[in-house]
Amino acid sequence: MRLRHSLMSGLGAVVAGVLLVAGPARADCALSIQPALDQWLIQHDPFAGDSLQRQFDVAVVNLGDTPCVGRIGVDLRGESFGLTKPGDDAQIAYALIDERGGNDVTPRTGQSSRRLNAQPISLAGGDRTLVRFTFAADSEAGMGQGVYSQTAYISVADENGLPLAEHPVSLAINVIPAAVMGLKGEFQRVNGVARIDLGELTPGPKTLGTSLFVLSTGGYRVSVQSFNQGRLRQGATEWYVNYGLSVGASTINLATGGDIEVVSNRPRADDYALTVNIGDVSGRRAGQYTDVLTLTVAAL
Repeated sequence: MRLRHSLMSGLGAVVAGVLLVAGPARADCALSIQPALDQWLIQHDPFAGDSLQRQFDVAVVNLGDTPCVGRIGVDLRGESFGLTKPGDDAQIAYALIDERGGNDVTPRTGQSSRRLNAQPISLAGGDRTLVRFTFAADSEAGMGQGVYSQTAYISVADENGLPLAEHPVSLAINVIPAAVMGLKGEFQRVNGVARIDLGELTPGPKTLGTSLFVLSTGGYRVSVQSFNQGRLRQGATEWYVNYGLSVGASTINLATGGDIEVVSNRPRADDYALTVNIGDVSGRRAGQYTDVLTLTVAAL
């Protein structure tokens, strides 16, 4: 019983010691950076003529009781500058502008350059302010479809460069799958429709002075349909001349329609020479023979 009494007395002494520990309340500058979005995303179709630029807001709040003064900066935490995509070696340059004074805070060397004329953040205890950033990239960078991104740390630092607060944001550009095509070379456009003159019809292959070009953010499919299922027709008569079509190295089955499919994770700029192969013309009535081809392109 004496041993038990001794242990209980010792425990009581320890508890009393803990209760005596205390410290003064702190009233330091306590900044918090609160972006409206943690991902700054630009959706981009390179063939739509849209601008590769968006603005994003960040709230800076002083949660403390004493004033805070600092300057906005951006740090990459040791990463090399540039937006990247897995499986692609390209690094896409971009710009970050603090719109309060047009201050360039782009971390080109891994962190923002310190500018003495940059407008500081100055907040009394409990105050908040809104900082608007412009995020922009080069529309001529030749990006393939997919998301290019980089994590950047928005910060406010004191006059000695020590961070008072920071918050990561993901800078990202999503290049959507897109493709366009057209003709170049020898053709005329009548009422918005390209017209190719085959000249005098003689049997055999004939390389046209016309080619099909395709621009895309990645893979694509070109489909070809013949109104007359691979036959040149004289007006509204039942006189026909069979013919075939090659697009580059691909022979198209005009009777049923045909496709050319290109698989790629990178942007493409392809040209395809057009060749026709005229069938038997013997015994055909003299006159003009025509067909209408419909070509469509779709991104994969």
